[in-house]
Amino acid sequence: MLNHEQPFITSQQSLPEITLRALLLSIILAAILAAANTYLALKIGILTSASIPAAVISMGVLRFFKNSNILENNQVQTAASAGEAVAGGIVYTIPALVIINYWSGFSYLENFLIAITGGLLGVLFSVPIRRVLMQEPTLKFPEGRAIAELLKAGSHKGFGLKEMLWGGGVGGLLELLQSGFKIVAEGAQYFFAKGSTLFGFGIGFSATMLGAGYLVGFTVGISFLVGAIINWVICLPALSTFYAVTVEHNQVTNTVMNFAHIKLRYVGIGAMLLAGVYTLLSLAKPFAVSLRHSLQLKVIKSQIRTEQDLPMSFIIIGLILLSLALYGLFDYLLPITQLGFAAFTVPFIGCCILYVLVIGFIFSAICGYFSGMVGVSASPGSAIIIAGMLMVALTLRMLLGDVAVSAKLQSAAAITIILGGIVTGAACIANDNIQDLKVGHLVGSTPRKQQLMLMLGVVVAAAVIPLVMQLLYKVYGIAGNVPRAGMDPSATLPAPPAALMAAVTQAVFNHDLPWEMMGLGMLIVALLIGINHFLQKHGFNLSILGVAIGMYLPLTTSVPLFFGGLIAYLVNKKTKQQSPEARQRGNLLACGLVAGSALMDVLLAIPMALLPNPDVLNLMPANLKPVSIIMAILLLLGLASWFKRLANRG
Repeated sequence: MLNHEQPFITSQQSLPEITLRALLLSIILAAILAAANTYLALKIGILTSASIPAAVISMGVLRFFKNSNILENNQVQTAASAGEAVAGGIVYTIPALVIINYWSGFSYLENFLIAITGGLLGVLFSVPIRRVLMQEPTLKFPEGRAIAELLKAGSHKGFGLKEMLWGGGVGGLLELLQSGFKIVAEGAQYFFAKGSTLFGFGIGFSATMLGAGYLVGFTVGISFLVGAIINWVICLPALSTFYAVTVEHNQVTNTVMNFAHIKLRYVGIGAMLLAGVYTLLSLAKPFAVSLRHSLQLKVIKSQIRTEQDLPMSFIIIGLILLSLALYGLFDYLLPITQLGFAAFTVPFIGCCILYVLVIGFIFSAICGYFSGMVGVSASPGSAIIIAGMLMVALTLRMLLGDVAVSAKLQSAAAITIILGGIVTGAACIANDNIQDLKVGHLVGSTPRKQQLMLMLGVVVAAAVIPLVMQLLYKVYGIAGNVPRAGMDPSATLPAPPAALMAAVTQAVFNHDLPWEMMGLGMLIVALLIGINHFLQKHGFNLSILGVAIGMYLPLTTSVPLFFGGLIAYLVNKKTKQQSPEARQRGNLLACGLVAGSALMDVLLAIPMALLPNPDVLNLMPANLKPVSIIMAILLLLGLASWFKRLANRG
């Protein structure tokens, strides 16, 4: 095993990194992974790592070309991973504008500009903090090390490509059978009432959720299940009894879904808010200590190829150009006149740009550090973004005074969300970028070339994501908001982070949220924090943020995420003593399942958007629904068996 801190390719070697074939492959993968992660961000509020599948596909494709090398593969995965990061930046925040009814859809130009400015700022912000974080010994960079090992293992030609392709094909086919033809059930729920008390539970059979659960692991998966049990097994009957819910015309399921929309979802939002803040605070002290230590170290500009970043002149010119672009965007997009600040347009926009640059850089540095500490997926970026949005919202509320005009309050909320979207975009890119730069550090890439490839990935992802967002909104709706009459609000894409952002801003400006429900969610998380301290002493640890998200997500999402995590636990237990390649096979199969099924959902959205009947592909009669559920269970067991066989291969 090579020393993790020694470059795989020495600084004296100069293999080709950015080639035409790498550029073309990067563009294709960035677009595909951006589309898939846009769907996942709206569906479950989490993203899957784009770097691992991009690295595997790159190795599988480029091995057919003469003289392909590890540095070339690393540049491809670097650019492709921007698809995931940009999706997180814009999809976590901007749908909140639809949720608060400020927008009625996603205009392409506005969303493209928000995504590209935030993403490019994130790349530029990460350049000066790269050297500081790379030399910090307390940062383990879990994903970065795993990707570096995978790239090194790529010397075994074609390693992992078969698992990725099979997983993608099976995931896409299952999603077609579930969401398209309806032959296989997507989930099953059963609810009943005794008086005013509502009971029930449900399960989901989605290959997307199963694969995503495998990737996030057992701890997060069981945390999702705990959250689901708290909200649906405990809170549902208790709160329905307290509020004396009435079931009309024996429509128990509809009653439960309506009650969940107006009550239970806010319990989950309150839980996510406190859980995010707790996660942030728990990491604040080690962050401050380690960053202060790093800044005290003398940084000497190196002439070694593997230490060459983009020049500072490039960064300064880039920031000036982006600041000018932000001025034009804010002048066009922000409803300043509606706030009554028309006479102060220029200074108002200037303050907004200053906020984006200063707070965006601070948040990028913090997210980059957290990413190095706990990994991209576990980094508590949402709590940081909420803190930033609260800063803007409270400032605007103070400037507005006691005004009660709803149009002004909605405009102020929109400004908060738009600024939050750009800052989030920068922070998400930095969060992801630092891991990519660590991979480059370990395999011997040139940092400035990685930074240029990240910019390419940002541009491609920013061009694709708005199209996918509008397509998915038109077909499914978002967080109870539907684009046309007759659609079921309970069947919309939940968009948990965006719903949380909308709730936070509305709480500041409208004062009309059910605070007692949010308070209950916070109380539950506070109790769980105490319980978790006890569990940690006995060798077990819950993800508090995972529990909170599980409280918010529908059962058909959170339960299969648990099953995926459970399968991962059993498989990893089997492969614990095996080679890294053997342990990676399950992850690669899961990546394939997630990517294939998510992309199929995006493809299915096209005919569903063009045709008046979203069930036009439905081939299963309603009276055969029990058969579709049995088929789904069998397929779920078959997927579990598939993972087990991979583990047995050794």
